[in-house]
Amino acid sequence: MAQITVTNSSRIFPDQKAASHLVALSILDASVGNFAATAAAWAFDPPTSDQGSFALAPSQLKLSLVKTLNAYPQWAGQLRYTKYIADGNHTSRSRRLEVGYGTSTDPGVEFVVASCDTTVSAAFPSLEQRSSGLGAFDASSLGVEKFLPSTPALASHSEGDFAGLPSLIMQVTTFKCGGVVIALKSSHPLADAQTLTTFVNHWEAVNRALVQNLPSPTLNPIFSPAALDEAASGNIDAPSPDPAILKIAHELPIHRYDWWASADGSPAPESSKIPPHLASIADTLELGLPLPWKEWDVQAPVSNYLLHFSAEELTRIWTAASSPGETISRFDALQAHVWAVLIRARQPKEEEAFHLNLTLGLRHRVVPPLGTHTLGSPIVLARASATSKTSLPQLARTIRGTLTSFTPHRVSALLHEMAFDVDARRMWAGFIGRRNVIVTSWLRLGVYEVDFGAGRPTFVHGVMPAMDGLMQVMEVGPAQSSAGGAWYREGASVSLTLATGVIERLVKDPLFRKYRESES
Repeated sequence: MAQITVTNSSRIFPDQKAASHLVALSILDASVGNFAATAAAWAFDPPTSDQGSFALAPSQLKLSLVKTLNAYPQWAGQLRYTKYIADGNHTSRSRRLEVGYGTSTDPGVEFVVASCDTTVSAAFPSLEQRSSGLGAFDASSLGVEKFLPSTPALASHSEGDFAGLPSLIMQVTTFKCGGVVIALKSSHPLADAQTLTTFVNHWEAVNRALVQNLPSPTLNPIFSPAALDEAASGNIDAPSPDPAILKIAHELPIHRYDWWASADGSPAPESSKIPPHLASIADTLELGLPLPWKEWDVQAPVSNYLLHFSAEELTRIWTAASSPGETISRFDALQAHVWAVLIRARQPKEEEAFHLNLTLGLRHRVVPPLGTHTLGSPIVLARASATSKTSLPQLARTIRGTLTSFTPHRVSALLHEMAFDVDARRMWAGFIGRRNVIVTSWLRLGVYEVDFGAGRPTFVHGVMPAMDGLMQVMEVGPAQSSAGGAWYREGASVSLTLATGVIERLVKDPLFRKYRESES
């Protein structure tokens, strides 16, 4: 495995000092405080010009980062819990989050420079390598997480000890061939995949302008967490929720696992206890459904595979998954196909229910809709359920039906329900392990269109934790055709992390590549 050596680390701040601000994060931002970091790595081949080499030089990237942070001052600030006030408004209930910035104590953004003793082409698979054979590349040994520093910890991933910890960490790694990897990870409450890629797209535009001596672009990110909360139904600052609104919220297909009911089998049972500051209401609480820890063997080895699907294969899957009179997308069909093979690989019992937990962005599912460049983590997990007997068209229709059930009316009711959660981290809307998988889409985010001034990346990888039951989908890249057009024009790449035995059965299943070639 390639050897990475850190040569420098520093904290970066905007060069235009912002006025002091203290901003409460949104209902949904607070709900993802336990989520793994939002993280990705962009690998660039050696530049073919002196200007390209200059564009990817760590010192130049650091300079443009400072300029970009002028539009993102909150990322240099301090993420923390709000002060708990038992009879306060919705922003001061248990484990709500806020970010303060523009002060002398801001922790800044961690910027790390490192070097690697190999070449980019040796460290990362080419498109040919990912698509050859079964089109199932074992990415477990890539060690992409090593292109991100393990210390310091991110704010919100240290048992609530936020002080001095950054919310954004990045590392620029230079290779002996001249290639570069740029990797970032953010505290999830401040960034979902769309926010992270919006930031990277702005950063590369600023860097390119500086390198080419052009005017700096006008950046237009929207950091207004309150705008999402304003979309909630009813009065979310009232003493108690509205039962009629809760009834509407419960029409949505969502897991509602209760963390406080989940000590049995938990790898961290002590953390499942009701926190001391809520002890006075402990006797009044009705515990809900416990997390199914017995279905997740946390000690079992896991593997990460990149599954390549060509545009032609996606079309055949879509055709097979479609039903007369029903409208599904190619993405619905792809998820349904992978889910079908995954259920088989898990060796199901008859009538056993399996769940696909779909990461659903809500920017355009509230009224008024939020702008595309709205920052934060306005996401929920939606649950689609099926058995081993569910056909491919039925799986696709189930996925489509699950997504369409999230109307603005129901979403506003869900925000009302979540605003009144006794503790922002108590309810878990999804899980992993034997019967669950969480799927995240990075499609249409332009991850392969990033150009810091030396050309587009040769490989982009979403960095996910090594846990059994994670699926991520993005464009296959790098695009051979011109930019624009449908996301599937070059195919798709599915990153699947599962128990090693399960994923080995999956890629050997004849159903996995049933649609790779036309049936004669």
